Amino acid sequence: MKNGFKCKLFILAALTMTLCAVFAACTPEEKAPLVIKDSDTCIVIAAADEQMSITGDTVLLSYMLSLKADKKLEFEIKDGMVTSINGKANAADYSSCWMLYTSDAENANSAWGTVEYNGKIYGSAVFGADKLVIKNGELYIWVYQTF
Repeated sequence: MKNGFKCKLFILAALTMTLCAVFAACTPEEKAPLVIKDSDTCIVIAAADEQMSITGDTVLLSYMLSLKADKKLEFEIKDGMVTSINGKANAADYSSCWMLYTSDAENANSAWGTVEYNGKIYGSAVFGADKLVIKNGELYIWVYQTF
């Protein structure tokens, strides 16, 4: 009886270890953040009341329109999507396009991708410029990426 119990215990332990290995293999692999270098095409927007009054419902698009009115930024938008910034347009097939990242942890999702800028990691914005409510002091980073 003792040998039968030991055998069952051994089989149970082996199955448990196998299942742990299978689940570990199925865990999504975290991607390393894209490191933004000086040569990369990126636009860093630091939200500040000096540019315009930021309220609890100010969206990034409004802030960008304020920058555009002051000739500090050029961009085009179509159907809520930024299609061009400072003359650099998204590819027609979207194999290269502008992606938005932010320091605002409440509005970022690192599972969707991250970038590293000046030694800090920023998550992908959970909303587009027309819906993303901004906060004073946070960074909003547009990066032109190729997929």
